[in-house]
Amino acid sequence: MAAPVIRSVTAESSVLLPGQSTTVRVDAYHPDSRLLTLSGRVSDPTGAAWDSPVRVDLSVPLTVQLGSTAPGVTVTPNPTDPTRFTVTVLAGRGTVTLTATARDGAGRTGTATTTLAVPLLVGMSAEKGARTQRAVAEYPGIRYMRDFGTDGGDADALPELPPLNAGKFVDAPSAVMHVSWKDDVEQLSGWLDGLSRPVYLTWYHEPMGDVTPATYRTTATRVTQIVAAHRNRRWVLGHGPIVTRYWLDEGRGNPADWGYPGMTHYGVDCYSRDTATYWPASRMFGVAFGKVRAAYPGIRLLVPEYGLSRTTADTTGAGRAQAIRDHVTWLRQQGDVDAVAYWNNWAEFELGDPPLESTAWRNLQLA
Repeated sequence: MAAPVIRSVTAESSVLLPGQSTTVRVDAYHPDSRLLTLSGRVSDPTGAAWDSPVRVDLSVPLTVQLGSTAPGVTVTPNPTDPTRFTVTVLAGRGTVTLTATARDGAGRTGTATTTLAVPLLVGMSAEKGARTQRAVAEYPGIRYMRDFGTDGGDADALPELPPLNAGKFVDAPSAVMHVSWKDDVEQLSGWLDGLSRPVYLTWYHEPMGDVTPATYRTTATRVTQIVAAHRNRRWVLGHGPIVTRYWLDEGRGNPADWGYPGMTHYGVDCYSRDTATYWPASRMFGVAFGKVRAAYPGIRLLVPEYGLSRTTADTTGAGRAQAIRDHVTWLRQQGDVDAVAYWNNWAEFELGDPPLESTAWRNLQLA
């Protein structure tokens, strides 16, 4: 007998954001299946008779399965249709390969694959409250946003983890939040108890000058331990330090100062206040990224904050619009960069009128 054949594996959506789902259908058949049509005569109790074909289905039953070895992928069979599956991807940027298997009663199999893609997350950040609400209204499709904790009035002035049922988590429900806090790292365990959406985490963003490297590494290691032991760890897409481009580049900083065991990501806040020219991506990101990549080969990269001032000669904003398009295009070409968020808060960086720049960023978020 022949082996089963899979004609196709088709996803309703081949591009998913972290936490999203799609339906995948597997079209499979067995070459030895037959549908016989026989001529015959049918009669009823009155004796009336007429010719009618008789069909005999000799199909070979198949068991269809769908799976993936990619991290963060959940495959759920449809309870009423054995050829359909719901696939949820809870992972950062990358390609997810799904493998379908059709098996007959004798154990013979046929396989086929399809791929899903998680794209670079392009988003925007601003201060909490009205500024964030305005950004969400003016830039629909924000896929990545920073959420800085605020001090809750305890004995120190360090920001704690933000609430999960208020603030940005409510104002930007579709964005993947990148959460930062500087207070007690042990708060994380209780905070994760209520987590039900994907996040990135950073304990003490931009620690340069505030925390000694040794203290930072020791304390941040607890993030690795707490996440690994928590039942909600699947919602944490990654965690790691955040430093500035300026500190790595002009400041000649050493990224190894802040690396800790188990970190998955390294964030670099990238700004340019140059009003004479727009920097190429090689300067805006390349030098800083190069130092991180050399220190930690294979680490994933994030640009949690990004902004550039408009040059003096760029009176219409067309130049800055093109610069941000060029920058995001370059980031998309880097296979190890997961997300970038524009810091649309300070006047020197804000993408306002005329609308060339804001339109460019709005379109980049949705690409």
